[in-house]
Amino acid sequence: MIRKFIEFSINKPLLNHILLIFILMLSIFAYINIPKEIFPPMNLDKITISGGYVGTSADVLDKMVVKSIEDDLQNINELEEIKTSIKNGSFNINAEIKNGSDNVSVLNDVKDVIAGVKKDLPADMTEPVAKIKVHTFPLVLIALSGDISKSELLNKADELKSKLTRFKDLSDITIRGDSDEELEVTLNNEKIKAYGLSPSLVISAIRNISSIFPVGTIKQKAHHLYISTYNGEKKKKEIEDTIIGVGGVKLRIGDIADVAFKLGDALELSHYNGVRNVSLNVAKSKDGNAIALVKKIRKLLKEENKVHKNLTYSIYTDTSVWIKNRLNVVFSNIVFGLMLVFLAMLIFINKGIAFVVALGIPVSFMIGLIATEMLGNSLNMLSLLGALIALGMLVDEAIVVAENIYRHLEEGMERKEAVVQGATEMFPAVLASTLTTVFAFLPMLLMTGNMGMFIRIIPIMITVLLLSSLFEAFYFLPLHAHDFLKVSKEGSFTKLL
Repeated sequence: MIRKFIEFSINKPLLNHILLIFILMLSIFAYINIPKEIFPPMNLDKITISGGYVGTSADVLDKMVVKSIEDDLQNINELEEIKTSIKNGSFNINAEIKNGSDNVSVLNDVKDVIAGVKKDLPADMTEPVAKIKVHTFPLVLIALSGDISKSELLNKADELKSKLTRFKDLSDITIRGDSDEELEVTLNNEKIKAYGLSPSLVISAIRNISSIFPVGTIKQKAHHLYISTYNGEKKKKEIEDTIIGVGGVKLRIGDIADVAFKLGDALELSHYNGVRNVSLNVAKSKDGNAIALVKKIRKLLKEENKVHKNLTYSIYTDTSVWIKNRLNVVFSNIVFGLMLVFLAMLIFINKGIAFVVALGIPVSFMIGLIATEMLGNSLNMLSLLGALIALGMLVDEAIVVAENIYRHLEEGMERKEAVVQGATEMFPAVLASTLTTVFAFLPMLLMTGNMGMFIRIIPIMITVLLLSSLFEAFYFLPLHAHDFLKVSKEGSFTKLL
């Protein structure tokens, strides 16, 4: 069977070379499309439940919704440790999934729990969201600054965010330094006195105008009231015309106070190069190519700089730079390793065999790159580390096959028969050698937990490259040996000894 396979590869040189060109083209497209990152994406085997109700205290939120969800989660056998963090207005629950459990099935069970709890929640409260926690991929931070008002700066940040969301592989874009719009009611003491009203009763009446419960945040500074409300009236005119009752007197809010919508205090402050600004935190999806995405973002920012000359768009904390630097280090190690391998073959075996064997190394890497992209893995530090580990093993099969073919040529056998016979004889030994090495690394796939998810790419990469090398040694190498391998009168290093 293997003899016919080798004869086919030699008898169909045109098909062999077309396949080689096809592999080259596929590997180029695979390199362009494959995600490039520092570390591989990981499923952290956790379920996160997030939700909230604006204006509620942590204690009320715990009694109202969190405790019920936690109690029901205890009944799901596939969940282990459950951790909850609650703060005023929001909560977050993290539940670890047991090893070997079906994550999607567990997620559906958690969603059923949330659906059962929802009927007891306030009608205007958004249903809590459950999802499998996955590793985040920070990409860049973009700083917007300029000699304009904060509201205008935030509007430009929103516009930029809308344009960035059109990029396919960006998963999350958040604005740092953002502020919610607040309703500012400034009481006019002179008018209040003219109506003969008590300021404390006026404040109490204004507290009751919100159309939701809880009202939100009310801050009193001297004669100012700041009311943050999400579902209340949003138009200034409607609020001014709102009728309130104060001590039996009915009047409009606009009769005793000035109403305005202003930006509230920012939850986060952002500075870049000592200048107060608004920043956009951009993250990518699992399949996103960090280097290609940053190029697109930089191109967009250049266009924005031309349109908005009064604004400065700056990128900082560019993770694609780290990725390129680290990948370049590993790539350089691989290239240096290839040079050393080729040098070792030149020293210990003759140059003809060294050349034929060296031709197969890029082919093995090309096939490995195509397989990696098809399997949905990325090009990262660990996958390249696997390639580096496999580098020395890649030439083993080819050296053994090429040396045996060369031996038959030295003995005077006809070229084609020497290639077929030499490769066929070595197939059982080479196959056994390759499989034993593959089987030595495969148990790493059985590792569980975060470390197992983190390290699984190494045995996958080594296995793919070794199998690629095995295919190359019995399909492409026989043809190369048939075309290029010649008996040399120069002895090898071992023969000279």
